[in-house]
Amino acid sequence: MNFLIDVLGGARNAWAMSATGSGDGDQPSILVSLFPFLIVFVIIYFLMIRPQQKKQQEQQAMLSGLKVGDQVTAAGMYGEITRVKDDVIQVQVADNVRLRFVRSAVSKLPGGDGADTSEDKSSDKDKSLDKDKSSDKEKS
Repeated sequence: MNFLIDVLGGARNAWAMSATGSGDGDQPSILVSLFPFLIVFVIIYFLMIRPQQKKQQEQQAMLSGLKVGDQVTAAGMYGEITRVKDDVIQVQVADNVRLRFVRSAVSKLPGGDGADTSEDKSSDKDKSLDKDKSSDKEKS
């Protein structure tokens, strides 16, 4: 008789456990439930965090490599570095106009080699205009 009660009671308890969802067979493991979050974190790391860290390292390398004579953009002003001292640089923006900036105020070097690209573009434009004028004279 005890055997019959155990079988019936045990079956009733197993059914009740599975109906409430607390049975081991119905719940996924913790690794399976955390997997989507891990995938999202990895995607965010490679698309956002890692490129930003690389950009910061490049900016820091550029700031540490500043030297006298470099053409720079500091706080939106183009100029040439005339003095470098610790964390302060002196930039000449016009004749007899020198401004002091904190080194971190330099945002970029115009052009890849430190040359001012605006002057290069204007000289190229002048050369092309001269060629056009000379070709027009030859035609007439």
